[in-house]
Amino acid sequence: MSEILKNRNEFLFLYDIKMGNPNGDPDENRPRVLPDSTVFVTDVRLKRFVRDYLKQKGHHILVDTVSGKTTNLSGRVAEYLRSEGLPYAQGEDIVNILLNAFIDARMFGSSFAFKALKDSHGSFEPKPVPKTLTGPIQINMGEVIHETEELSIHGTSVFSSSDEKAQGTFTQYYGIRYGLIAFSGIANEFSAALSKLTQDDYELFLKALWKSVREAANTRTKKGQMPLFLLNVTYKENSEYQIGRLQDYVRVTSEKSEKEIASAADYQIDLSRLIERLGVSDHVESVRVCISPDTRVTDPFPASWEIMDLDR
Repeated sequence: MSEILKNRNEFLFLYDIKMGNPNGDPDENRPRVLPDSTVFVTDVRLKRFVRDYLKQKGHHILVDTVSGKTTNLSGRVAEYLRSEGLPYAQGEDIVNILLNAFIDARMFGSSFAFKALKDSHGSFEPKPVPKTLTGPIQINMGEVIHETEELSIHGTSVFSSSDEKAQGTFTQYYGIRYGLIAFSGIANEFSAALSKLTQDDYELFLKALWKSVREAANTRTKKGQMPLFLLNVTYKENSEYQIGRLQDYVRVTSEKSEKEIASAADYQIDLSRLIERLGVSDHVESVRVCISPDTRVTDPFPASWEIMDLDR
């Protein structure tokens, strides 16, 4: 295992979606919208993408189902301990077991809200120490950073709604025509020491960001998603500094109106304010970027920026 993450990191992630729903609301499964009509995506949705990708790659995930069925934290942990032949531990021991086993706990932390569990294997009600562990990777809410419009997308199902009906039924879901979604976040080195987040874990997180939104495109409402741009800032050791909310330093420029934007070819991403902001900071150790061939930017990257290839 690599060393614990020792530098503060900050990231900006941009991906797009076309004719899809980036994050359905709990009522009608419409895109989530703020009072000013800005479409937003929760950090929970992005973390689910990351968790699903990591699970596909063989990592144990704490916030997960058991045999395809939902469960609470106690049920998930008890199932893991039994599968690994481990005892029903308590206190710091159970927390260490979970952090060593579950990569999402190391990344995002956990409330460790255990409930009493009794089954054929016995009783299980851990008393963890600590009871709550703040994750080192904290993600802001994401937003579509331009005006867009909601669509009602209709289709026809192959299957009929009853045995008596020979024809398929009509289907409907809600989405947006196109959206460039921006997320940003922080990886805190002090929390990393508590959760045992390693440098390798963090590099895997960056790769999972890039890969996961495209992997999620095998579902109907997410099939139009593609990663476009990922930037990571590593600050100097012991600087205890971060800019914060990097998506506020990014905007789109287009000859079309914002609602007419329908693909990455219709606009450029203006990073000039972000480039300027990073350029005047004495705290920055390095800046790395991964950019899709479809992404157009208004300004060339500084020569000191390193290009990452996360598609390898």
